[in-house]
Amino acid sequence: MAHILVYLQRTPLGLHPASAVALCLARDIASERGASVTAVCAGDAGDLDRSIVSAAGRHGADVMVFCGPGGVERLQERLQPVHVLLPWTAQGVAAGAGLETGPVVARWLDHRRPSWGSPDAVTAVVAGVLPWHDFDEQLEAEYQGDVDQVPMPRWVSEVPAPVGAGGTDRLVIGVPEFGFVAPEGIDHELRAKLAATGARPVSVHDVENATSGSFLWLTPGAGALPVGLGHRSPAARVVVLPGPDGTFDATWALADWVVPGAWPDVLAALQTMPWRRALT
Repeated sequence: MAHILVYLQRTPLGLHPASAVALCLARDIASERGASVTAVCAGDAGDLDRSIVSAAGRHGADVMVFCGPGGVERLQERLQPVHVLLPWTAQGVAAGAGLETGPVVARWLDHRRPSWGSPDAVTAVVAGVLPWHDFDEQLEAEYQGDVDQVPMPRWVSEVPAPVGAGGTDRLVIGVPEFGFVAPEGIDHELRAKLAATGARPVSVHDVENATSGSFLWLTPGAGALPVGLGHRSPAARVVVLPGPDGTFDATWALADWVVPGAWPDVLAALQTMPWRRALT
C-alpha cells in the first residue's frame, strides 16, 4: 500500500493549522488512490499528546506516531511515502530538511482543491483554509524508542493537560485577545467591518510581544512580514489577509493562516462560527 506522511506541529492551542489542513489534503489524496496516511509528531509531551492524537484522527490520519530525533527520516526510509506534507514553519521545514526526497517545496493551500494539483515529494503547506474533515476516529498512538530524547519547548510544562478520555484540540482556556494590524488610511467602511469582527486595532509591537490571542494582519499583495513576529508566544496566532492579489512570500512561515480574498469578504467569513471557534 502507498503511504502519505504528514508532520504534525504541536502548539499550546493544539495542532498547528497548516498541519491540520495538510492532513485533510492527505486524506483526500489517500482516499482517491487507496493509500494510507501516517501522522508523525516529534517528542513525548505526556498527557498533552492526547490533543494531537485526537486532532490526527479527526482530520484524516490512519496511524499516529510520536518519534525521536531523526524519526521522520526513519519513517520516510521505512514507508517510502509518495508524499511528505509538513507545515511551512521553521519547525516544519527543519523536520523535512534531512529527507532524501527533498527539497521542501512551499505551497499555499488556499482551496480544498488547490490549483497546483498534487503535492510534491516534500511539500510545506501554508494554511489558507480551515480543516474540512471532522471524523469520529479514535487512534492509538505508537511511540518510537527514543521519543523522550526530543527536547520539549518551555510552554509544554506551562499549559494544563486536556481533560476527558479523548482529549481536546485546544489547550489554552480563557478569552484571548483579538486584534488587527492594518495599513494607514484604510477607509471608514473597512474599519467598521474590522470592528464588527470584534477585533481592536493594535500595533506591530503588540503582536510581536503577544503572549496569547489572535491577530488579523492586513497587508496587500505579498508584503514581507516582520521577523519580530517570530518572537511572539506560540499561543498567539497571526492570520494574514493579503487581499485578492496575494502571492506567496517566504515570510509567511511566521503566520498561522494566510487567507485569500477581498478584505470585506474575508472579514465576513471570519464572523462565521467555524472561524470564530478557530480564533477564540
